[in-house]
Amino acid sequence: MTENTNEDLVSEILGKVQLRASVYANPTVCSEWQIDDSPHQGPQFHLISRGSCFLHLPNQAEPRPMRAGDLCVFPRGGWHLLTPDGKARDIGLSIGIPGSGPSTSLVCGSFEFEEGTPSGLLDALPDAIVVPAENVGEGFGALLRLLADEALGERIGGKVVMDKLADALFVMVLRHHLSHLRTGQQGLLAAIADPRLGRALLAVHRAPGDPWTLGDLAERAGMSRTAFAVRFTEVIGVTPIAYLAAYRMQEARRLFHDPRNSVARVAAQLGYDTEAAFRRAFKRITGENPGHLRRNARQMGSQARRRKPPEPEAALPT
Repeated sequence: MTENTNEDLVSEILGKVQLRASVYANPTVCSEWQIDDSPHQGPQFHLISRGSCFLHLPNQAEPRPMRAGDLCVFPRGGWHLLTPDGKARDIGLSIGIPGSGPSTSLVCGSFEFEEGTPSGLLDALPDAIVVPAENVGEGFGALLRLLADEALGERIGGKVVMDKLADALFVMVLRHHLSHLRTGQQGLLAAIADPRLGRALLAVHRAPGDPWTLGDLAERAGMSRTAFAVRFTEVIGVTPIAYLAAYRMQEARRLFHDPRNSVARVAAQLGYDTEAAFRRAFKRITGENPGHLRRNARQMGSQARRRKPPEPEAALPT
């Protein structure tokens, strides 16, 4: 796969990531302190903006030293601890006990992935991604420095700025992880990195409603039907046609959030000859009724719009 094709595929996938990020704390701690996952379950991250600490992970014999500029991300949440000295304390101790000693400053944030985010993307990521400061490129490093600077600066509007920067953080982490994939790995990200499978995936993600056959996708990959089917299944874990069907249902979920999209309209967009055929496929693959899902999505959208504060009035020209 050419570099441009790889970039196009990554952009296609990331363009469907429905993500909201928020910084929930930027503490400076010293003496006896510990930060664990209990107050904020779900996807989250910690950036060491100043000082140092130790990261504890499951099935890890020794805690990992972390220093200023290092980042740890938990794409699906999961148990972890941050401590000043590598010694675990009582679960729930998160603000520390006042005292003397070296201080550490952190930026702690959470990710919320909305309906429509490719599940294979999150499933393909490891439980924890640690990004050392010395391993980031110029752009990623600049983002982390900006985030740390806002946290330490305590400026007006800093929380808003940090949340916006955190939105881009996940994309940068994913890009970093892709560039460090080892050969022999499995999952969607490994398929993206495969020159031949990437071409077939790009075709599916760009036009899921086209009448793709196994032969069509094998041709895009530049492989025989048999070799393509075997390789695709080995890397992603499902057959090409099963992946196509599941991706169509994933797209349907995303499209249902637009109140203008009826079930019939979505069915036609995704290549189904009849609404009934789409309803059967959706029920078989997801276990849900598309009509019920669409109504629920519209209700949630209406509630979100009602909760949204009014936009400020524009100032009159003077």
